[in-house]
Formats: sequence, structure tokens, C-alpha cells
Amino acid sequence: MTTVKSTDFAHQEAAKMLSLVNTQMPTMINQLNSHGQQLSDPNHWDGPLAQRFRGEVWPQAKGDLDRMRTSLEQLQQQVQKILTNISHAGGA
Repeated sequence: MTTVKSTDFAHQEAAKMLSLVNTQMPTMINQLNSHGQQLSDPNHWDGPLAQRFRGEVWPQAKGDLDRMRTSLEQLQQQVQKILTNISHAGGA
């Protein structure tokens, strides 16, 4: 027989995590993307280091941010399932 445990604390922590994933993290990713795009504009910043940023650093960082956004969406789905499972198990 499998024991299922579901506390109010677990529900609260999952809800906090979901809130971060839904609000703060996407906002930060969007802000980083915006700043990176602005720094990539030669009208705002140019020279050898700026060219390196535009050609190497920013494309890598932008790809990482895009992958992070996808991972956050997957995490959001998983945390939502956790909240649903906790509720069905009798917690909060």
C-alpha cells in the first residue's frame, strides 16, 4: 500500500513556486532580452567588444534565455499538476 501525504505547507510552497514561474521569472527573462537587444544595436554601442557581443555573446545568451523560457513553461505545467494532486489528496 502506498502512503500519500499532502500538507498545507506543501500546497503553499507549490503555490509560491508557481507564482514565481508565472510572474517574476518571465518578467526577468523579458527584461534581459530587451536589454540584450538594445546593447546589440550599433546605434547604441559599437566597437570591437560590441561587435563581439552582437556576434557571439548575445546570440548564445539569447538562445539560453529562450531555452530557459521553454523550461519554465514545462515547470509551470508540472507545478500545476502538483497543486492539483495535492488538492485531490486532501491537502489545502
